[in-house]
Amino acid sequence: MLELIKHPNPILQEHLPDYDFDNADISPHDLEEQMVQLMIMENGRGLAANQVGVRARVFVIRPENLEGVHTAFALFNPVLLAADEEQVQDYEGCLSFPNLFLPVRRPKNVVVQFLDRDKKEHIIELKDMDARCFLHELDHLNGVCFTDGMSKLKLDLAIKRQRKLNGRAQQRTTVGI
Repeated sequence: MLELIKHPNPILQEHLPDYDFDNADISPHDLEEQMVQLMIMENGRGLAANQVGVRARVFVIRPENLEGVHTAFALFNPVLLAADEEQVQDYEGCLSFPNLFLPVRRPKNVVVQFLDRDKKEHIIELKDMDARCFLHELDHLNGVCFTDGMSKLKLDLAIKRQRKLNGRAQQRTTVGI
């Protein structure tokens, strides 16, 4: 089973190569299944391959408003084809940065291309939170973390809040033992 990698592991800063369907260490079906399971277990909306120690361009997402899709799925070798000029700022978190939430400005809607686990090509439009999730995970594949665009002052304040939240969570989990 795959394990979640947390900051500051250097793999999170790596630009990943394309997933090679013909020479992969793990089959696309197994990789999708394991990544989806871990994402759901960690209560995430997305999870990139480098967050589980896999050096390949693949991530999983759990869309909330993609017509006809009601389950999480993997996007292999994803490409951003188009993005709205309209941008929205909202808070994002990341499984590799527990309890850290930062405001990030992203396009409202995107058009993307990817291969599914059977190597079938898809082009879809993602909106709102689904677009945000896609872009967040695509950043991971490019070695970019959502903390990278923050000023040092804002990031330090957010990390201080994160440590306080992590300390409270630690206290809560140890009280019942």
